[in-house]
Amino acid sequence: MASATQVSSVPVLPITAGNNCKFKFVGEGAANFVFEVLVPPSDEPRDNPCNLLRVPKAGTKAHSHVELQEYWKTVVAPLFEPDHLVQHQLVKLGDEGLVSRLNAVLDEEEHTRRSDFKGSRVALAEYGMLVEDMRQKFKPKWLAQSPNAPSSATRCRNCAREALKHHTKPASHRKPNHAVLCPLNFLTCSTSPPALANILTHLFADEPPTPSQVAQRNRLIHWLQTNTLLPRLRAAQESNDRNGPLGASAEDRQFQLAMTLRDCTCFVRIPADPALPVEAKLADLDKKNSVAKLGYWQAMERELIDGGYYEGREVPLVRTDCQLEKGVVT
Repeated sequence: MASATQVSSVPVLPITAGNNCKFKFVGEGAANFVFEVLVPPSDEPRDNPCNLLRVPKAGTKAHSHVELQEYWKTVVAPLFEPDHLVQHQLVKLGDEGLVSRLNAVLDEEEHTRRSDFKGSRVALAEYGMLVEDMRQKFKPKWLAQSPNAPSSATRCRNCAREALKHHTKPASHRKPNHAVLCPLNFLTCSTSPPALANILTHLFADEPPTPSQVAQRNRLIHWLQTNTLLPRLRAAQESNDRNGPLGASAEDRQFQLAMTLRDCTCFVRIPADPALPVEAKLADLDKKNSVAKLGYWQAMERELIDGGYYEGREVPLVRTDCQLEKGVVT
């Protein structure tokens, strides 16, 4: 739990203009909801790009938003340039009125929510976060192999995990699962046209692009092939986990950070003005609860090893589209 000193060291912003703003449900995860804050133009601060409100779900064991903000500020942020991170600021939620309004929005959107999330509601919490709005996104995941993977592995950790996931689905054995993007594509797309095509297929719909969309894709291609953010993320994942889940303890802060970095999201914004650069920033860099999660992470690693999923030895064989399996990455 963060101390009073830590709370006072984190900037707290007053939520905008009470009843003048409206809220639109954007999405949710296991521990949080995200709402867009719709502010009348006359009330909107021009110098603040943070217009998504992230609030905790009731009944979870996640860290408080004060702890998450302090972790982001002191542990995660020093690893990257400021313009490589989605900005967020702690915000005081006020009384129960705001929580009631947000839950009313959820009531209206209940039919659109995932079945396993339905029924959950916003917690009566003191703090939330205002988050910068960037919605084109992808998950880099494990950009480096697990230190516990066998030396004979023919799959990366992510593709081994996907093989395990689909092993009980016979129909998925017949052809490679192109719906799941091997994260190693991001490391090889500068020299491998198939890897680049895999990424673009994953990020964009199948419809033929318009001329303006072609231009945007070309700018994204240039970023994918020249960026320094993803190599830096990969290096940080590696340097903070030398022993893998099987060699980690619940008190290992570096391993905890590595797992945070493996579960982040990369948001991309392509400005309409071609003179402006593509913006790419990392988000979802929450502190992991190692005490609660370590047993799961270790059991998963043992199953991937003992079940032969790293080496493609499961029967029947699950076809993956792993770059390591193809020999593109060694």
